[in-house]
Amino acid sequence: MTAARPRLYLAGPDVFLPDPLAASQAMKAICDELGLEGVFPMDNALSPAGGEGGAAFAARIRQANLDLIRGADGVIANCMPFRGPSVDDGTAYEMGYAAALNKPVFPWSGDIRPLLQRTQSRQYLAHDGRVWRDADQMEVEEFGLPVNLMLVDPATGPVHPSFTQAARAAAAWFKAA
Repeated sequence: MTAARPRLYLAGPDVFLPDPLAASQAMKAICDELGLEGVFPMDNALSPAGGEGGAAFAARIRQANLDLIRGADGVIANCMPFRGPSVDDGTAYEMGYAAALNKPVFPWSGDIRPLLQRTQSRQYLAHDGRVWRDADQMEVEEFGLPVNLMLVDPATGPVHPSFTQAARAAAAWFKAA
């Protein structure tokens, strides 16, 4: 732990909500109650520079978010299904980046049904006698986890059913560290 109050990057598609700042304030308040400091991607307050194209602006946002993760002690990640049965791809990337930096990641989702069920609820799957397959004949993993197996680290616990529970797990983890 690098700070008196562990800093947790709050990853997730919450930045796309109609009022992302209200969502961030609610999450930060929970973190504060638990002795954590929540850091939201939009804390960077970036705006496009005059004449800056979309790709250049996106690159600046990406780098600023990676800098926030690098400066954090861990990540609390919103793994709710996003535009399909799975986690937002940006969130998955941020989780992997944090893991590569040996920072703990605490995932949460209000939908903790197994990924197979989450996928079945959104598209037709067929069982080929061995495994479940989608319309493209791609196997849908069946480990009983609500997310891809690469996003669950046994060291930090399961996918928690709420942000509050993930934040509590993070607070307990840092207290024990």
